Amino acid sequence: MLGLHGIPADYPGVVPLIPDAAEAGYRALRDRGFYPINHVLVVRDELLAEHPDLAADLFAAYADAKKRYVADLAEGFVADPGPTDRMYARVMQITSADPLPYGIAPNRAMIDQLIRYAVDQQILTSPVAAEDLFPDSTHHLTA
Repeated sequence: MLGLHGIPADYPGVVPLIPDAAEAGYRALRDRGFYPINHVLVVRDELLAEHPDLAADLFAAYADAKKRYVADLAEGFVADPGPTDRMYARVMQITSADPLPYGIAPNRAMIDQLIRYAVDQQILTSPVAAEDLFPDSTHHLTA
């Protein structure tokens, strides 16, 4: 397992910031309902302007693939599950819900928290609305 900048996580002197980070994450999920957002897809504004359906089409494509994966995970059909698969299965067990919620609405608490963190860390000079971060055509989409 690699840490920041390709340094192995077990490299001498490397100490985790949060001991047992995975369990701390599961506790936050159980206690506060915070679901970590690990990845986002970024599309240049120029492309969205040139192709008005692009954002919604990308959302639909990713949502369809995710739906298939989550169904297979729930049914135990993921062959040779790895650490990520086991983590999503645990999230599904804790929440009794889709472990990969897509859209603003199901991720509102986490998005708002990330905005607060960005302001606190002076990455943003002032808070923004979550909707301002996403194309209008995706505001109502969930999966």
